Amino acid sequence: MARARRANLPSLIRSGITGFRHMTQTVFSGQSADFKILLWTVIFMTGAGAVMVFSSSYIDSVIRENNVFGELQSQLFGIVGGAFLLIVFAFLKPATIQKLANWGLVLGLGMQAAVIFTGFGASVNGNRNWLDLGFVTVQPSEFIKIAMIVYLANLISVERLYAREDYRFWMVPTGVFAVIAIFVGVLGSDAGTTIIMAFILFGMYYMGGLPWRYVTLLSIVAVIAMPLLMISNASRRGRVMAWLFPSAPDPNGYNWQSEHAKWAFASGGPFGVGLGNSKMKWSWLPEAQNDFIFAIIGEEWGMVGALFTIGLFISLGIVLFRIAKKTNDPYQRLVVYGVTFWIMGQAFINVSVVLTMFPVLGVNLPLISAGGSSILATLIAIGIVLGIERNNSISPSKRLVRSGVRR
Repeated sequence: MARARRANLPSLIRSGITGFRHMTQTVFSGQSADFKILLWTVIFMTGAGAVMVFSSSYIDSVIRENNVFGELQSQLFGIVGGAFLLIVFAFLKPATIQKLANWGLVLGLGMQAAVIFTGFGASVNGNRNWLDLGFVTVQPSEFIKIAMIVYLANLISVERLYAREDYRFWMVPTGVFAVIAIFVGVLGSDAGTTIIMAFILFGMYYMGGLPWRYVTLLSIVAVIAMPLLMISNASRRGRVMAWLFPSAPDPNGYNWQSEHAKWAFASGGPFGVGLGNSKMKWSWLPEAQNDFIFAIIGEEWGMVGALFTIGLFISLGIVLFRIAKKTNDPYQRLVVYGVTFWIMGQAFINVSVVLTMFPVLGVNLPLISAGGSSILATLIAIGIVLGIERNNSISPSKRLVRSGVRR
């Protein structure tokens, strides 16, 4: 029996390779212009991000691991795995992903619960938001973003017992978000990720037809809740106060990152000091390859490189909005909007933090910053959007289209 299994192993490998080749050809052959623009924009940004991760991290990698490629290796593993999953999720039908929404959210919250309540949880910079499995470390909250988008899109798009004008229609998705916020923001102490999730929720609610009176009420609640969240522990409170009063004494060094980020931009000038020539990455700027990689871009590539990076995100947002606008199915349309608000909102907050417009929140720059979980989750989300755009290209007679509110 064992000999027969060994004999069948090569044929199974060949069958798997053939199946993946067929999947790849199906995904990438004969697609729309928006599909190709989105795909190539993401490929370029991911490749450029890998270059900047190496440039900004090799000094610290040598110090920590005695391996100049330490951080880059982790990033490349995430990119390769993310590329594979991008193809898989782009191949899957949107209806299949919709059926998996419940299980995805349960799995994500289960992983986050393991972080909080078991010995597998690990803290990084005061945030208990990592699952350490020994051979790999995973950040479940990154994948909860995808699960939340898919799950909430399903809740908002279907007709339920109450009309959309009734506040009770929105109580269930709001309750789901409250549970997620408690697991990630309160128990995991990750305010930055919680703010991103709230931004996603607000965007999906608005595009899903939330009445204007509730939009106003939700905005007021957010304005009240956000400062309370930011001062809910001593570390965050210190960062907020240091941001509000930058010239005040700072014995705990809360403004260290922000000040050195400004120095990086100042030394970069219009055209930068050149790739690899940053001085701030020599252990002067903490998290240079992660939350503050935009400062290294500004130093090495100058104002031109920084503006070009912002332009890439604007281009990405435009094509995502264009795909969402032409998607007729309300569930699929809300998923695309959710991914759009996630990536664009997180990029806006990251750049604003680096430019000292916001206090330090600990969110990275999507597709650019180091982080295996982040790049993996983002590429999965892009794969889902590519699958929806593939569905848009199918003839209208073969597409599933339901009624729904659109803005």
